[in-house]
Amino acid sequence: MNCSIKLVPDEGFFLSGIIRYVTWNYEKLAHMVIFGSTGSGKTYLLKIILGRIGKHIPDSELIVCDYKSDEDFSFLNGSENFYRFDKCMKGLERVVQLLHERQQGITSDKHFICLVFDEWASFINNLDKKSADRAKQLLATLLMLGRSFNIHVIISQQRLDASYFASSRDNFAVVIGMGVLSKESVDMMFSDYKEVINRNKAQGHGSAIIGNQFKDIIVPAVRDTNKLQAFIESAVNRPKDESL
Repeated sequence: MNCSIKLVPDEGFFLSGIIRYVTWNYEKLAHMVIFGSTGSGKTYLLKIILGRIGKHIPDSELIVCDYKSDEDFSFLNGSENFYRFDKCMKGLERVVQLLHERQQGITSDKHFICLVFDEWASFINNLDKKSADRAKQLLATLLMLGRSFNIHVIISQQRLDASYFASSRDNFAVVIGMGVLSKESVDMMFSDYKEVINRNKAQGHGSAIIGNQFKDIIVPAVRDTNKLQAFIESAVNRPKDESL
């Protein structure tokens, strides 16, 4: 079984006129985090990745928590697997429950499940301490145990301070920084590549660590937004009888 999907083009090859994609082996590298300032292109990249999951992983199920609640994911309104703003905790709890069901053998189903959380840091900052600690612990459970049960996490936010992740930040095997990155961000997430990384990339350009490989990436323009959204919707609205 092929457990790799194409993400986005390698920037170096792209600028030379060659399209060579950076790939993600989601079986080995279960979890991904995308960070960057407002306007860096991180949400655009996130939607492209979700579209590729919907297109290339036929049994995929996306559970999307959109704390930002702007127009970016409004096309998912009404979907059972879509949680906005104050409902995001329910989405997180649901994925943890699915993990527990697989752990306990309640279900033998192991189709691809992915918790997608847009603006995790903002979500944590707006909870009281008790709720924030609980949310971070739930996420840590998914990050530490999810890989064995084909449950994945993709998070998008502006900064990657360790305080938002309890002790589990290092469980992100794929790290993508978009646009202009602060020195602190590079020190935190790209410390082994400080000599080669360009911190001042334009919108839609970024740097990635995929496993133990460093890549410069470029996010391509989407020619058909409706088709992209349809691929995302196909995974968010996965037929229930396929989950049994």
